[in-house]
Amino acid sequence: MPGGPRPMLLWYVWMHIVDGAWHKLDEISKQLRIPGNAVSWAARFLSDHGMAEMGFEEDEIRVHQSHPRLEDVVKTLTGSHKSDNSSLGSSEASTGF
Repeated sequence: MPGGPRPMLLWYVWMHIVDGAWHKLDEISKQLRIPGNAVSWAARFLSDHGMAEMGFEEDEIRVHQSHPRLEDVVKTLTGSHKSDNSSLGSSEASTGF
């Protein structure tokens, strides 16, 4: 199943940090009602792909000032498969990020 639930998880975390402020991973987990390990995975993924930066102790995250678009990074989840635009929420307005 290309993509699976991971693009939505990334989108939820991304929308939570897009304000540019530092956010504690445990607070994101509580507010979004998503398990901590899932939030940690999303934070690491966004950091590894240049979209966000982790705090010194890696318990917080904030968005990078200059970052790739979320849609482009999510496409890396599908590997070599062509991305199915409907699975990326193409009916939603583009974030422009």
